[in-house]
Amino acid sequence: MVLVKRPASGRGRATPQAICCHPTFGVEGRGESRMRMAWSVSAACVIAIFAALAAVPWCASAAPPQTGSGSYVVTGGTVWSVRVAGGNTFVTETESAASTGIATGTFTHDIVLTLRADGSLTFRGNGMFTGTFNGVSGGFTYSLEGQGSVVSANLRGTITVLDGSGGLAGLRAAATIDGIPATGGTYTVQYH
Repeated sequence: MVLVKRPASGRGRATPQAICCHPTFGVEGRGESRMRMAWSVSAACVIAIFAALAAVPWCASAAPPQTGSGSYVVTGGTVWSVRVAGGNTFVTETESAASTGIATGTFTHDIVLTLRADGSLTFRGNGMFTGTFNGVSGGFTYSLEGQGSVVSANLRGTITVLDGSGGLAGLRAAATIDGIPATGGTYTVQYH
């Protein structure tokens, strides 16, 4: 409760009266309308939050991911540039691979490959898959990154689906790849 002075007749000297009001809203009249507006805004926010939560597909995200696998063979590549700096060789290229298994189709990606003097390598890029995934036709874009060695002839990396199209719209998937650089290998994928 806040004590304020209020004019008895609207003019002249005010007399102290006890008026209930919120300290940040002022006195009755102007404060009451602000208080009503604050309650309206608060109620609207609560309603909006519950509406947003109701729209979330809770059961869809609770399902465990499924697993699939297959193999791939590198079918071609085009080198766009080669640059040497600090003992490293940087190769920018487009590479294509044919895959079988749960993902049957063609992977085509643009990558930057970094070869070090000791024979180790790293790669990173983006690409597009076209074909069928788990029997459903469509395509998806993906990111690709990993490391390996030309000395021991191995590589390991990850492919992450970014966006699906056609029957694969909404696909969420991540794969690990194991193989031989510029040759082929196997993959294991988890997907929703």
